[in-house]
Amino acid sequence: MKPSIKAIAMTMVIAATFAFNSFAEDKESKKAAAFGTGIFASNSGKIHINVDKYTDSKAVVLISNRSGATYYREIIGRDTEKFRKTFNVNELPAGTYTIEVSANGQKTEKSFEVSEIRTERQVSIK
Repeated sequence: MKPSIKAIAMTMVIAATFAFNSFAEDKESKKAAAFGTGIFASNSGKIHINVDKYTDSKAVVLISNRSGATYYREIIGRDTEKFRKTFNVNELPAGTYTIEVSANGQKTEKSFEVSEIRTERQVSIK
């Protein structure tokens, strides 16, 4: 059986349509990003939060614990394009916490854990 030229042409048209639509969706999703974040911890017990806003909408930064208690909340204004904040978490009680950055219906979450290091004491008699 020979494949007809019409069948081959139709297959190529359908494949091209799907390919172009997927590229268009990728471009739209990249354009629609309201912000980018960089959240990291340093060895000195500090959490660094960097937010770069791509739109003129407000953004909210929240730090809360597992039970939902909010320890920090800040609204990043419409005119602010770059937000940088360092948090000293040495005073927080031991537990699991979540950092949430949200803007324009989008949300990014990172969690971190604060734990106590127990030291052992030794007693020696000489």
